[in-house]
Amino acid sequence: MDRRGVVGLPMRLAVTFLILAIFVPAAAGMIDDFKMESSASAAKAEADRIADAAKKVYYSGSGSNSRLDVSLPQGSCLVVGGDGSDSYCITIQIDDNDIEKLYLQRPSVRFFGEPLFINGSMEVSLRCVVSEGAYGIEVEAVD
Repeated sequence: MDRRGVVGLPMRLAVTFLILAIFVPAAAGMIDDFKMESSASAAKAEADRIADAAKKVYYSGSGSNSRLDVSLPQGSCLVVGGDGSDSYCITIQIDDNDIEKLYLQRPSVRFFGEPLFINGSMEVSLRCVVSEGAYGIEVEAVD
């Protein structure tokens, strides 16, 4: 039996475990980041679909409407409308953290009413209305 092999085995094991101890947490972090980026990308695609539908309804004028099926990954939420400048945007949230705000510009479309929180899968109704002399979109969940 070779003594170098017996003496070198603990050193090889120690180096192997050291490499694993460094690599595994880094890989786990990368996987978490990938999941969050994937959820954010899917939520952004749905927000873009809502923005496009809102612009079409807005251009069609008062009384026009549209329905849209929205499906979001778990942990994702879209907030349509809000107070102040948020009434012109769709906020993308992942795990209750604001990731991005998508402002509707050209045209500057305003969402009237209370903000709508979209989680999971739901059907959304968009309707162009005139309120206080201004055009805007009312968004509500369809039961």
